[in-house]
Order: sequence, then C-alpha cells, then structure tokens
Amino acid sequence: MSVRGYHLPYLLLALLCLVLAWLPEPQQQLLQYQRDAIGQGQLWRLLTGHLLHSNNWHLLMNLAGLLLAMLLHSHYYRAVSLCWQWGLCALLIAVALYFYSADIAIYVGLSGLLHSMLTLGALRDIQLKMTTGWLLLAGLLIKVSFEQWQGPDAQLAQLIDASVAIDAHLYGVIAGLAIGLAAAIMQRYNTKSSADAG
Repeated sequence: MSVRGYHLPYLLLALLCLVLAWLPEPQQQLLQYQRDAIGQGQLWRLLTGHLLHSNNWHLLMNLAGLLLAMLLHSHYYRAVSLCWQWGLCALLIAVALYFYSADIAIYVGLSGLLHSMLTLGALRDIQLKMTTGWLLLAGLLIKVSFEQWQGPDAQLAQLIDASVAIDAHLYGVIAGLAIGLAAAIMQRYNTKSSADAG
C-alpha cells in the first residue's frame, strides 16, 4: 500500500500516540483526561486524553482501528477539514464525559474518536448512495446500544488493564453524527448558494 497525501493525518495521529506512549508516567498523567483536574481548569486534558493508552494492547487495538478507518474513508477528506472534524469530535466526547459520565474519573484512549471517524465515514458513504454506509452506521448503532445495555466487556478490560469506557463510544457516535450532519447541511447550503449565484 503506497502512502498518499490523504493518509498523512492518520499516520501522524498514529505516530503521536506512539510517541506519547513512551513518555514517563508522570508526564502521561499531566495529559490524561482527569475529571478533577479539568474541573480545576486544566482544559487541555479534554483533547490530550484521547492520545494516551492504558497499555500496549490498548494502543495496538486502537492503532488497528485507526488503520481500518484510514483504509475505509481517508480518500474522502482533505487534511485540514479532517483535523477540524477530529478535534471537534474529540472535544465533544470529552465534554460529554465530563457532564454526563461523572463516574469516569480518568479516561485515556482513541476508541471514542475512532467511533466518530467511522460514523463520519458511514455518513459520507450514505451521501454517495453506498449501501455499505447504512450497514456500517447500523453496526455502530447496534454496537453502542448493546454496550449500554450489556455493560463493558470484562475480558477486554482485563486485556487493556482498564475499564472499557463504553460511554466514550456512545458519545463518539453521537459526535460523529452531529458533526457529519452539520457538514452535510453546510455543503448542501453552499452548493445551493453557488447554484443561485450562477
């Protein structure tokens, strides 16, 4: 597989996660999503917490998910718009965790954002009249609904040495839907405005 320009944001994100995984524990703790620290004004944690992982298994699983998202949908996006979408989704997930999941004191991992990426890609597929978009979106909705009903996977929690933050997955899908639908509405409005101006 050759590396193309639209792969670059995914590869840089993977590299950033790998680099941060090598930081000593005290420095990692300064970047974690920590509810109490955020409440004291350390707002950078709303974004940086997504980039850290509980152990190497957690990191590898999320990098595999990032590779999947890249292979499925990277060709749809320009790097700048993609980074804006990721940033907004990451912020929405963390803010939702803060306000609606008070039981989560510490959160690390890319999985919430991965759910956003896959949701955004599914919506783009749907825009392009691809059946796979509906299948992927249905799969994501079923997955997060099942997790909310059944609770976190105990075996997965043991593997990654941390509780599985299923709320982050749910908020990731919701954030992806919100940002994706807003982008689609703006695109349609811009297309209509251009047509009217012509």
